[in-house]
Amino acid sequence: MKRFFRIARTEVLEHRRQPWMIFILAANYLLWISCFGTAFLLYDRVASQPEIIEPFRQQLVSAGIELDAFLHVATSTFASLIFTNLPLYVAIMAGTSVLHDRECGTMPFLMLAPVTRRQLLLGKLAGAMAIPLGFHLLFVGTSSLLLGQLDALAPFAYRLGAAPAWWLAFLVGAPASAAFVGALGTVISALSRDMRTSMQYTSFFIGLLSLGIGFVLVDAIPRGALLQLVYAGICAAATALTLIVGSRLISQDVTAS
Repeated sequence: MKRFFRIARTEVLEHRRQPWMIFILAANYLLWISCFGTAFLLYDRVASQPEIIEPFRQQLVSAGIELDAFLHVATSTFASLIFTNLPLYVAIMAGTSVLHDRECGTMPFLMLAPVTRRQLLLGKLAGAMAIPLGFHLLFVGTSSLLLGQLDALAPFAYRLGAAPAWWLAFLVGAPASAAFVGALGTVISALSRDMRTSMQYTSFFIGLLSLGIGFVLVDAIPRGALLQLVYAGICAAATALTLIVGSRLISQDVTAS
């Protein structure tokens, strides 16, 4: 267990040596929260003023859009964007982990260390998840709970912390999704021979998975907490399977080398 934490700690320290990357991750959260948060606050302020809100409603109707449908899409988009940031960031960090060690020449030493291949990959995954998970808990939790208090967004508060299923998605579903995507990124990193290839494949799979992840974690919240638990369990099983396959691939790669 100590060796596992040592690997994870090493990964975290490696990421901390890139302050601009960490700044960009935080800035992305702040950008979306600022844009949507400002719009939601303005709407909440004018929602009780008929002389302002009615012309806006009529403009939407003339465009074939109902105000409630507009708010439904806006809250869904906001929640999906901030929820899918976690698996995206973990995939980016994990997608360079093994490849970085190979390029630096430290991979053979890691393979000879008294740690199993699975523990090695798990430690790297944990290290890749540490900083993004902290940002997820801070930014997503704070912004959702604050915006969920707005009276104008009360019909959509279940997407902003007002439902047990949301808490499961926030605390269990999103981290489980990030673990699966991060494990996949780690395996891709182990198979890739250069950084460009690793990022291309990682981006491709993340693009495909992010749509499903956003739907389950946000739009499927009204279907109840059980769905979130089942989804998290599937992600956990997929993570374990991916790490098993990845550990064998790394062993074969080192043996071949």
